[in-house]
Amino acid sequence: MRKRYLLTVAVGLGALAAPMVAQGPPGGRGGGRAGGFPQYTRQLAPPDVIAKGKTLYDDKCSECHAVDLRGTLDKHGPNLLRSTETLSDKQGELVGASLAKHTPPLTLPQAETFAVSEYIHSVQAKMGGQGSPPGRNPVGLSYDVLIGNATDGAAKFTKLCSSCHSVTGDLKGIGAKYADDPKALQGAWVFGRTSGGGFGRGGGLAGQPATVTLANGTKFEGKLVRKDDFLIILTLADGTRKSFTRTYTNDPIGTPKVEVKDPQEAHKKMLLVLDDPKNQNMYDITAYLATIK
Repeated sequence: MRKRYLLTVAVGLGALAAPMVAQGPPGGRGGGRAGGFPQYTRQLAPPDVIAKGKTLYDDKCSECHAVDLRGTLDKHGPNLLRSTETLSDKQGELVGASLAKHTPPLTLPQAETFAVSEYIHSVQAKMGGQGSPPGRNPVGLSYDVLIGNATDGAAKFTKLCSSCHSVTGDLKGIGAKYADDPKALQGAWVFGRTSGGGFGRGGGLAGQPATVTLANGTKFEGKLVRKDDFLIILTLADGTRKSFTRTYTNDPIGTPKVEVKDPQEAHKKMLLVLDDPKNQNMYDITAYLATIK
């Protein structure tokens, strides 16, 4: 069974880093994201009005629309988080119009209608993408990737990386370069995308020398334009392009066979060696590189 290829999705971007800190909008008012849709930009009522609205909502609305505003099937209460009326409402005018047609009848004084609408607005202001309730898909998070041990990282760097890279050579001053963005530092060395030396070649294979071998043994050599599960495209030596359709009838690897010289091959093998369940090796090396000023 192949080892999980570390870091191709989460780690380089710091998605497994800790701790996580939620960052709300300036002044502590409004939603979990700044700008964009009305639920994130409209000004909310004072806290006492919102608190009153919550009390009224819990008493008069939650039975059908649920405590989290997502509605109920057995009571036929629609989802208020995604409701056109509540999303477009400004100061209770659309909510009030809906209450006037409510079944069963529900009559509230204008001040109470306003309070309920403002409570709904306050929940919408904190909800996540695709209308998910607050906390389901956290937004506005920052990640601290400098959680490793720099001393251990120095030893691991010497063992795993120093045969190709040097903190006094191609990586000189790398910590200073990314001083304001440790997450970018981690992504840079993990994916091999920093400037200087072997770290600057990127992860793509387009433009690299490639050989395509047909089932009958005929070979074509050129530079790779595209390679996926269905198609291979080469630019041949004379400048022409040639395409090859891939099939898998008798060969799980695919026919024709394609070989591409990958400048990141050694780096990718190093990442497999580096892999560990909690990504501690990665965090330790990141912490060490951050000290290289």
